[in-house]
Amino acid sequence: MRFRRSWHRPLTLCFAILIVITVACIEYMTSLQHQYISQIEQENAKEELSIIRAKLESLIISDIYLVNSLPVVVATNREFRQEQWEAIAENIIERSSHINAILLAPDDVVEYVYPNHHRRFIGSDYRDRPEAWSAVQEAKVVEEALISDIVHFSSGERGLVARVPIFTDPPFNQNYWGVASVVIGLSNLLRDAGVYQLSKHYRLSIVSLDSQQQAVSQIFGEGDEHANAFSSELVHFPHGTWRISSTIDNGFLSETDWYQLNGARLIGYSSLFMLCIAFAAVYFLYHQANQRSLHDELTSLPNRRYFMFTLKRQFSMAQRSESKECFALLNIDLDKFKQINDRYGHDAGDSVLKAVGLRVQQALRGSDVVARVGGDEFLVLLPRVREESNAKTIVANVARCLCDEPLDYDGHSIEFSASIGYAMYQPEMASVEDILREADDAMYQDKLRDTK
Repeated sequence: MRFRRSWHRPLTLCFAILIVITVACIEYMTSLQHQYISQIEQENAKEELSIIRAKLESLIISDIYLVNSLPVVVATNREFRQEQWEAIAENIIERSSHINAILLAPDDVVEYVYPNHHRRFIGSDYRDRPEAWSAVQEAKVVEEALISDIVHFSSGERGLVARVPIFTDPPFNQNYWGVASVVIGLSNLLRDAGVYQLSKHYRLSIVSLDSQQQAVSQIFGEGDEHANAFSSELVHFPHGTWRISSTIDNGFLSETDWYQLNGARLIGYSSLFMLCIAFAAVYFLYHQANQRSLHDELTSLPNRRYFMFTLKRQFSMAQRSESKECFALLNIDLDKFKQINDRYGHDAGDSVLKAVGLRVQQALRGSDVVARVGGDEFLVLLPRVREESNAKTIVANVARCLCDEPLDYDGHSIEFSASIGYAMYQPEMASVEDILREADDAMYQDKLRDTK
């Protein structure tokens, strides 16, 4: 029979519920943290995309601004030598890190080129090339520089072509002289705008749009990602529009350091771990203290407090059952224990007490409870004992186990005996004091018989 510990299970259950709630809170906080980080990363990505859009517009317009000096030169000097042309073109290209080539076409027939390795284009008539001719005609109509098409070089590089119409009577622009075609290196342009750098983190797509905002040609990336993009920007320049779209494959959190993603978990689970350790330590210390308060330190048997609680519980059960739940009580007292202490020492006396506790336990059933309640006094609770004859049999068995063999201690053979009294539960008993008194009286009667 065990001491009731009704607080154990509720406390453990409450702590388990606390752990579950804490884990749920930690995961919820982590989810909020991920949402916040994802939102911040998305806003940063949109800001970077907006910066790239501004850089592209700025770089393209600055290149076109440099080329706009050509109509002025032609208007003031319609006939100029090759040396003059090369000096003018070289000056424009040196001032720009993107312009790769300039072609000058009086009456829409290429006559001047720079650098000279593009001389193969001399004599080309734009009227013989429908796509180029359409762009030249549109530039002539709008009377401004026009970003038209993309050219592919044999080296694999691509160039963005700007058509600049030249009139000899600015600002009236009635006398059309020809057109200047400027090739802007696309790779250098995108690099300086930061497109390549941003494409390391996100999937970028740049497409040129027509007047109906429909994609016409691919400038950068693979396919138009506008439908799946988390952000898109329109790049506006003279008579042309690009759309730059940004998507991400694995979400914004894939680019974030693990400790930033799991900050709430690191703090929360560390705190929870420390709380569990603290709970385990408190539980262990309380268990140890409780064990010491309920058990005899020398023999490890239940002490008086434990035994009295168990006896009162058994007594109440017997009273409620109307004599159906009977039990017996043994009172065991060692004879002449003081002489053992005086002759062999207190350590020998302690060994005797330990031996008594062990031998009594061996003589009893598993359901019986034996406790040391005093210096050399032991009490035994015998549940489910109805007949006095059964009680006498147990008493005889306990006496035999206790006294038949002496205790070997430090080369000495210590013999000891005990007086045993018993009492049977009777319905007329009002309290446990009655049965304790009856067992105590029986023990003294046995002691007197041994003395005689």
